Amino acid sequence: MPAMSPTAPRRSRSPLAAAIVAEAVRRIEADGPLDDAAALAQAFRTRPTRGEQLLERAWLLGQRLGLPAQLARGRQAGWGVLLALALLVALTGLGLARAVLGEGRHINAVAAFVSLLGLHGLTLALWLLGLLLPAARRAGAPLGRLALWLTAHLPLARGPHALTLLRSLGTVLGRHGLLIWLTGAISHGIWALAFVITLVVLLFGFAFHAYTLSWESTILGAGFFQRFVQLSGALPALLGFPVPDAAAVQQVGNLAAGGATGISQRDWAWWLMGCVAVYGLLPRALLACFSAWRWRAGQARLARLDMTDPYVRVLIARLDALEPPPQVIDAEQRAPAGPAPALPTAAPGAPGTLAVIGFELPPEQAWPLPGLPTGSTAPLRIAGGAAEREAALAQLAAHRPDALLLAVHAPSSPDRGTARFLREALPASRRAAVLALGAGGAGRWRDWLDSESFQAVALVQSAPAAIDWIASGEVSGHA
Repeated sequence: MPAMSPTAPRRSRSPLAAAIVAEAVRRIEADGPLDDAAALAQAFRTRPTRGEQLLERAWLLGQRLGLPAQLARGRQAGWGVLLALALLVALTGLGLARAVLGEGRHINAVAAFVSLLGLHGLTLALWLLGLLLPAARRAGAPLGRLALWLTAHLPLARGPHALTLLRSLGTVLGRHGLLIWLTGAISHGIWALAFVITLVVLLFGFAFHAYTLSWESTILGAGFFQRFVQLSGALPALLGFPVPDAAAVQQVGNLAAGGATGISQRDWAWWLMGCVAVYGLLPRALLACFSAWRWRAGQARLARLDMTDPYVRVLIARLDALEPPPQVIDAEQRAPAGPAPALPTAAPGAPGTLAVIGFELPPEQAWPLPGLPTGSTAPLRIAGGAAEREAALAQLAAHRPDALLLAVHAPSSPDRGTARFLREALPASRRAAVLALGAGGAGRWRDWLDSESFQAVALVQSAPAAIDWIASGEVSGHA
C-alpha cells in the first residue's frame, strides 16, 4: 500500500461542493470520458480511502472545467436573489393589505391581518404537510427551488455548466433526503426577511403617519371581531404587545358615532405589528434555524458514494490497479504450507454455512477463536501476503458460505489492503460481519466501514455478539 504523501494538498471545500462537482463530472462524462490519468494518480497518491479518492479525482477534473469557480459565483449571486425575493414577498403582502402603501389613511385592521399573514399561513401549512409526503420531501419547498433556479439562470452566475450544476445539486440532495431542508432554510429565510421588512415599513408608517384602524363588515357583528382580536392577540400579549379590549373593538366599529381615541389606535397598531411578529416572523425564523440545523447535520452524508454503482465501480477498479503488489514483510508469519485437514462441508451457498477468517491478527492472538464456531470450512488466518489472500478468496469462491466473519485487530488501523480484500470477498457470501478484537478502535473501524461504503457489513465487538449475528441469519449493516 503506497503511503499517502505528507504534503498532500488540502483544499478548503465543503461536502456539498465536493458532492455537487462529483455529480456534475459524472453527468459530463456521460457524453464521453474525460482525460483523467493525472487526476486519478494524484487522487490515489494524496487521499487514504476510495471514497475520498473518487471525490478528489472529480474535484481535480472539476477545477479543470471551472466548476468550483462557477459554484462560488452562484453562491454569491444567490444572496442577491434571496434579498430580491424577500422584497417581493414583503411588498406583495403590504400591497394586499394596503396598510401603508395605500392612498387613504383608513385601514381595516382585520383585513390587513389576513392580507399580511394569509399567504404565509397557506404556504407554511403546505410545507409542514410536505414533511409527511415522500414526493413533497423530494421536491423541496417551492420558494427555495425558485431561488435556486433563478440563481442558476442569472447572467452573472450563468456559465457553460450552470444547468448541469443545478441538476447535480437536486440529484445529490434528493439522494440523501436533504433537499427539503436546504430549500426549507432558503424559503423560511426569505419569509423571515420579508417579515422584517414588513415590520420596519409598518413601524415607520405608524410612527410618522396618522392611520385610523378599524373593522368593517356587512354580515359579521362586533362579537366576532372581539373574539378574533382577543384570540389572535393572546400570544403577542405574552410578549408585551398591547391588545385592544372589547370596548376598543366596539368603539372603532362605529367611527362615525364618535371616533376612536389615540390610545386605542396605538393599541390597534401594536396589535397588528405584534401579530405579524409572532405569527409571521417568529415561526419562519425558528423554522429557518431548524432547517439549517438539519441541513448542516446531514452534510456529512454527502461524502458517501454508492460503491455498487457501475460508474463508481469502474473507477474503483482503476484505482485498485494502481495498488503495488503486496509483499510479505515477516516471513515467519507465513501460513503453514501443509494441507488443511479435511472437514465435512455443506453444499456451496447452503443456508447456515459460515466462513471465519482472521485478517492480520497479532501473533499473540489465539486462533481459532475460543467460543466461536469454526465454520463450515477450516478457519483461515492470513497475515496479508498476496498468496494467502488469493488462497482465501479461492476457498470462499469455492464454498460460497452463507455468512462471512472477518476477525481483525481493533487497535490497528484499516488500510487499502483491508478494503480491497473485503471488497473482493463480499461477493462470495450472502452477508458479512467484521469482528473487532481487542480494546479500543471499534469506532475507527465503524467510521472506516462508512467511508468505504460497506453499509451492508455488520460490525461486532465480542464473541457473544458475533454468535448472535451468526444465529440471526439477517443481512444488516453496522449502523
